[in-house]
Amino acid sequence: MKKKIISIAFVAVLALVLFVGCGNDKSTQDVSGQKSTEATKTVDTNATDQEELIFVEREIASKMDPNFYPGSSHYLANGASETLFKIQANGEVEPFLAKGSKQIDETTWKIDLRPEAKFWSGESITAQAVIDSLERSRETNVRALPFLEGISFTPIDDYSFEAKTERKNLNLPLSLAYMELSIINASKAHDSIETMDMSGMYKVVEFQPKKKIVLEINENYYGKKPTIKRIIHEEIMDNEARTLAASSGRGDIVRGIPNESVAQLKKDDNLVLHMAPAANTQTIYLNLQKEHLKDVKVRQALAWALDRDELVVLGSEGLSTPVTTWLGSNPKYAEAKNAVYTKYDPDKAKDLLEEAGWKLGDDGIRHKNGEKLQFKLRTWGQDKALGETIQNQWSRIGVDTEVIYGDYALIETARETGDWDGLIEAWQTYGDEHSLLSGQFSPTGTANYGKYDDAETNKLLEELLNAKTAEERHELALAINERIAMEVPAIYMYPRVETSAVKKSLKGYKEHFRQFENVVNSDLEFEGY
Repeated sequence: MKKKIISIAFVAVLALVLFVGCGNDKSTQDVSGQKSTEATKTVDTNATDQEELIFVEREIASKMDPNFYPGSSHYLANGASETLFKIQANGEVEPFLAKGSKQIDETTWKIDLRPEAKFWSGESITAQAVIDSLERSRETNVRALPFLEGISFTPIDDYSFEAKTERKNLNLPLSLAYMELSIINASKAHDSIETMDMSGMYKVVEFQPKKKIVLEINENYYGKKPTIKRIIHEEIMDNEARTLAASSGRGDIVRGIPNESVAQLKKDDNLVLHMAPAANTQTIYLNLQKEHLKDVKVRQALAWALDRDELVVLGSEGLSTPVTTWLGSNPKYAEAKNAVYTKYDPDKAKDLLEEAGWKLGDDGIRHKNGEKLQFKLRTWGQDKALGETIQNQWSRIGVDTEVIYGDYALIETARETGDWDGLIEAWQTYGDEHSLLSGQFSPTGTANYGKYDDAETNKLLEELLNAKTAEERHELALAINERIAMEVPAIYMYPRVETSAVKKSLKGYKEHFRQFENVVNSDLEFEGY
């Protein structure tokens, strides 16, 4: 793939745009339209590196309330919020905002809190406050629902509460470590910086939607306080501009480095690139409400027609590895990595389409009952080249594919209107098996975009729900994973590659397979200060 060449003039202009766009705005208002005393604080462009860290991402929290996507994970990443438990880089689950936990019986847990912990406002983080936060997530955050389903909470005393689970032997700390379960002060309105109230080591002092969030040290923080005084969390959606933010030294941590820029930035002696393997799967979700996609043979044909090795090369610049099932990117299920679709087989794909009645016309497109076999594929983020490669591969079997690339909001709108045949996303595959798999494949699953409803899959999910041992859960998860691959409500390609560029002078950055929620930590410091 040819690398893009940016002219000197363009670089100069773009650098100026970045500097101005990410600089001070003395007339900043919060999203409620009220002028804010704290919001009018400006970024001191003369601050030393020790005082300020610039953290750049493709997308930042678009609303102050962490219960609205994309929110919670971004506030975890910039040090503003915390979950009760945290998944460590080795996969172990440890207490975070919670002090500890104990399983009392098959369906009962006791969670202990830290009496010293406080919200930004100085209010104590009591058992009732935590329960109120979790219930607010249940009511307002659809992405949190699978991880709170069948769980009820009751305070025991000020700093401990009981959790009752419908499922037996649910790993509750793992569920409560989910990125959409940041603990917030639910008694406060999270619509201005004066009233939003979380518990992290940094607190928000300025918020410009889709531009930047400014955070300063939370003096009420119960744990180890950071040494860097201020975090500037910036959104730069353009891939080339993000790369420039890293290469120019403008960004201290730049996440979402486009794959085509990795080779270039590897040569930069002032940067360290972090590419920790991610437990997620690049997925083409299929709209099973479309007539031509109701036929499983058509769906299977689309899966057999993908040359995943080529997708990896052209879609991820060769930085990933192919997988053919959803759980294949989870290290615990490595045996499923290349199950079912064991090779690229366009001939088998053509045969399936013939059996389904789709005949190849003189125009190179397949037809049935006077209709073309057409497919509208929506992509976003770094997946433009991936979408174009899929388009080319499917054209070889006679599918007329249109690729629509744009902001993620366009995908959300298309899901509501039904104006899509396929869309590309990558959900995390690590965690409680039932929560993850039901979220993807149960009739009411949050990520079941195509409305897949299969009696055999539902039966297996019910068995997984009632599994008593880890071994039984593992075997049932594999069975569901294989069933899904055969039924093809979605097509699986490879783990999405997420590369971060970190300034070499910044020490304490920690690689993590869930890097998107593990960026800012209290050990970060600049060398020489």
